[in-house]
Amino acid sequence: MEEGLSTVDFYLRAGDGPGYKRGMRWKPVSWCVVSDAEEQKCLDLAGNSTARNIRGTLLCVRGLSARDCIDKIKNGTADAASMFADDIYAAGLCHGLELSAGESYNAVDGISYYVVALARRSSADLSLLEMHERSSCHPGVRTTVGWTVPIGYLVNTSQISVGEQCNFPRAVGDFFGYSCVPGIKDPKHDPRGTNPKNLCEACIGDENDRNICANNHRERHYGEAGALRCVAENLGDVAFVKHTTVSENADGKNQESWALDLELEDLKLLCPDGTEAGLHEHERCHLAVVPANAVVVRMEDKCRVWKYLERLQNAFGNATEGFNMFSSAGYGESDLLFSDSTHHLQRILGSYTSWLGPSYTTMLQAFECEGFC
Repeated sequence: MEEGLSTVDFYLRAGDGPGYKRGMRWKPVSWCVVSDAEEQKCLDLAGNSTARNIRGTLLCVRGLSARDCIDKIKNGTADAASMFADDIYAAGLCHGLELSAGESYNAVDGISYYVVALARRSSADLSLLEMHERSSCHPGVRTTVGWTVPIGYLVNTSQISVGEQCNFPRAVGDFFGYSCVPGIKDPKHDPRGTNPKNLCEACIGDENDRNICANNHRERHYGEAGALRCVAENLGDVAFVKHTTVSENADGKNQESWALDLELEDLKLLCPDGTEAGLHEHERCHLAVVPANAVVVRMEDKCRVWKYLERLQNAFGNATEGFNMFSSAGYGESDLLFSDSTHHLQRILGSYTSWLGPSYTTMLQAFECEGFC
């Protein structure tokens, strides 16, 4: 290191710009991974980076979960990890962490998808402002689409009150007449066996009438496609799904009998203000805009991590031959390190709250009594 050059200046100068001198070391970026497959892809990215003489070094640090990775980034045993919006919120709110880069899916930068409320067009008297005693179809418990956004909306519009006990399942069960919330009775989410049974009454299980309300595809109303089926088969008044759910299951893309009979003109969107809209009007008629995944870092590492990621994606982003950092093909799992649908990474200069956006942040705030930290 040059005499009189601070550690911070040394690392900044060693990475970019006219201050760089051959032989200087660039501080490694330690990436937190949470599975064997993700660790292997991280090691492969590091090896390919070294082979291509890309300035900088990637280290792979094993974490137990996203929240464990947040702790590691906070205490300095890891520098970065790509995370979903809920974990980004916890990282920022509880630990003062920030974002360096966000995934872009080659549509509108920063947006992953819209959460919409889907209903049959024949339900003329249906309104999101008057859902009491209605029936609902959810992709799954504790999911962004199936729980955080719709239940957050109902709390924020004062249709649901969880009280001092902060018992969301009970409040939801008291509000809806009946529902399908796959996983709501699983021991993980219902350790005392007290969650309302009516939250499984719109579920149908498998072809043998087993696995009813299971938190997997054996429950045929599980996931976005399952919630859509729940409404299409008239077992629920409203389904909470992604804005892409209908198009992903229509026009022969889903060969199950219920999807082949799906008529798009029979469906509509319910808007938060109580009105309704066509399926194509999701940009103005949605419950929340869910932000894309982003890379969580300490505030002082925003620039350093971005510069390294920029070099990596210039070499390995959307590569047609050899290693592709946005593909998990060959690893046995999907969305490793980054979402497989990522087109490119974009730099984030603002705060984590600006990335999350007001509509999604408002939904998360409805759950503050459960405690994020």
